[in-house]
Amino acid sequence: MSPPERTPTTPDDEMRELTRYARVGPELPTDAFPEPRPPIVSGLRAWWLPVAGLMVALAFVATDHMLRAGAAFGGSMLLAAALRAFLPESLAGGLVVRQRWLDVAMLVIGGVAVLLSAFTLDLRDLRT
Repeated sequence: MSPPERTPTTPDDEMRELTRYARVGPELPTDAFPEPRPPIVSGLRAWWLPVAGLMVALAFVATDHMLRAGAAFGGSMLLAAALRAFLPESLAGGLVVRQRWLDVAMLVIGGVAVLLSAFTLDLRDLRT
């Protein structure tokens, strides 16, 4: 006895979700739909502000100013958290990764950790 053939059935909600991002016509069979993907961010928008802070931090690292580098990097992470918290997703651009609260929480935790570690470094010369 062979198993009964199964035809793919997709509930209406799932079909709407699939066609929302896939942009395919109804002429394709149900099993030809690609995997649903999140909407593509059209531009990086406000993402360049924290990246500029990162570049400043890298310049401080290159000139051996570690306290300033840590402050610039931690500050740029906190700036990214503030931008993600208050800007709409259409303007936040590349800062939109997950849900808003999770993005903000991770950026604040990371920024505070970088600032704490930067300001607690003992950078005295140990050779003397």
